[in-house]
Amino acid sequence: MPRDHYFCSMQKESELKIYFAPLQESTDFIYRSAHAKYFGGVDKYFAPYIVRQNDGTIKKSHLRDIKQENNLGYPLVPQILAGKSEDFIFLARLLQDNGYNEINWNLGCPYPMVTNKGLGSGLLPHPDKIKSILEESLPKINCKVSVKLRTGLKSHDEIFKVIEVLNDFSLIEIILHPRFAKQLYREIPDEDLFVAVHKALKNNLIYNGDILTAEDLNRLNIQFGDITTWMIGRGILKNPFLPQLLKNDPLPENDGRAEILRNFHDEIFLSHSKLLSGSSHLLMRMEKFWSYFCFAFPNAHKTFKRIKKAANLVKYEIAVNENFQKLRNNEED
Repeated sequence: MPRDHYFCSMQKESELKIYFAPLQESTDFIYRSAHAKYFGGVDKYFAPYIVRQNDGTIKKSHLRDIKQENNLGYPLVPQILAGKSEDFIFLARLLQDNGYNEINWNLGCPYPMVTNKGLGSGLLPHPDKIKSILEESLPKINCKVSVKLRTGLKSHDEIFKVIEVLNDFSLIEIILHPRFAKQLYREIPDEDLFVAVHKALKNNLIYNGDILTAEDLNRLNIQFGDITTWMIGRGILKNPFLPQLLKNDPLPENDGRAEILRNFHDEIFLSHSKLLSGSSHLLMRMEKFWSYFCFAFPNAHKTFKRIKKAANLVKYEIAVNENFQKLRNNEED
């Protein structure tokens, strides 16, 4: 990672803040804790959403993920998924009882299994419902609230009516991913629309979407001007050093980077091996991890292919060792 790839735009490094976006089944407390320990550079980590099930309970895995004792040593903002004020209040109070004074409301999840229930981006076509939930919920909780959202469910046209609603409330931050839900992660984020939303929004705005390199952030910073906080998800999963890179923090040389990445992997593997039952479950979880982590290696495709071919833990260890050997030698395969 040569120095000329570092963040070098007009934005002062002291103003630059990086938020780590929540990704279900990827950025759990095991990953977050290991990332904060070995890399850092993140100003806030956001936990994947918690949601009430049909019987009103919370999954044990969701509760475990936000327990304070599992999230020591780094700033964490838990996220809620709620489609009615009753659930919003219940989840916010639950998080308050667990020691949190800030929560994030998910209005951005684009997947049909969520949106078809009127949750996540499924709420965006209904600004009156969003207004009602905020009106009923905010007076009954004692924590700060931010909102993460997309530009709509089926089209960008939905965002401005939602913005009119959000402008009526004292929300600490609005995090916008400028795609609508039906696009998922296809097509290019609409940066011109983000600029238009920025002009219309009274609350503090944060950009989220496809920041994978320092060049990406430099270009966006020039375009947006006064945006100082950036939420990044897949870019950090692919390159865990990215927040440090963007902040011009010193990075180790090649051998040092390889050692840090190896220690990072080993801690995540060991933590999951203690938590998950059965080798197949563990291998599936680590395959998900490597689907992003492979991009930190010289040949991402072949790096990931070795992991996918590992049918048991012995073969997995062989594949991991080969991947790191090639990383240390900077071999392209």
